[in-house]
Amino acid sequence: MDTPHVRFYQTTKFWLGFVLTVVVFSSLVKLGLWQKQRGNEKVALEQSLALRNEQPPVALSSLDLPLAHYGDHNYQRWIAMPVSAHLIPEPVLFFLDNQILDGTVGYLVLQMMRDIEKTNQRYLVELGFVAGGLDRQTLPSVSTLSEPVTLSGRLYKKMESPLGSELYNERFDLESTQQYRIQHLNTAQISALVDAELSAWVVQPTDTLTAYPHPWKPVSMNSAKHFGYSFQWFTMATVFAVVVSMAFWRSSLHRNRASKGKRKLASKRNLSSKHK
Repeated sequence: MDTPHVRFYQTTKFWLGFVLTVVVFSSLVKLGLWQKQRGNEKVALEQSLALRNEQPPVALSSLDLPLAHYGDHNYQRWIAMPVSAHLIPEPVLFFLDNQILDGTVGYLVLQMMRDIEKTNQRYLVELGFVAGGLDRQTLPSVSTLSEPVTLSGRLYKKMESPLGSELYNERFDLESTQQYRIQHLNTAQISALVDAELSAWVVQPTDTLTAYPHPWKPVSMNSAKHFGYSFQWFTMATVFAVVVSMAFWRSSLHRNRASKGKRKLASKRNLSSKHK
């Protein structure tokens, strides 16, 4: 009795391969679209940064900046906004750990300051980058500010990392100064730590307020790189589709030849049996 013929597309192997192909192909396309979207967002951000660079500073006290404990901080609205401010320094320092500048590992130091006009409003003002020492039990010595200051600067905030943004603070107090080593610039957790109304946005001086360098990198990856990655993902999706199509075509060709061979062999057997 002849075995019933089962078409290839009716087999479990075919459907398993089909599902895997669709999943991989769609994932590659989605990654390409995501990078393209990120590239478009970075183009808008880069244009905004270029315009902000030409704007005159705005009084910091006149801005309705969100507080740190609010979730929506509208990154593109405030990033690199030029500001001027009259602030009163407070003896509270934060050392942002694991920062690198020109190959040197160290800290980005920030000092808490109070607005002269809005006495309950605090800001973190960047003092700058300082090199770290070999002894992790102490923090490097820093020249702090103690008298009221008038400064020109720009706003920024650190984007949340997908790997986490917990503060992980360690306290190193001196006689007159509270000092904290932190792993992430999480202003919401800093606000809770010091129990103060802290702005979500940090002020980076652009004048000669301090002698320390101020690294400026508002965009971690520019639009060109995002578009480049998008092209790579789309190329991989295209190559994957071509390879799978070629493999399917060759497999179909092989099965057709094998099927024809079986039919010829069966036909010969039928003829020989009739002659007998």
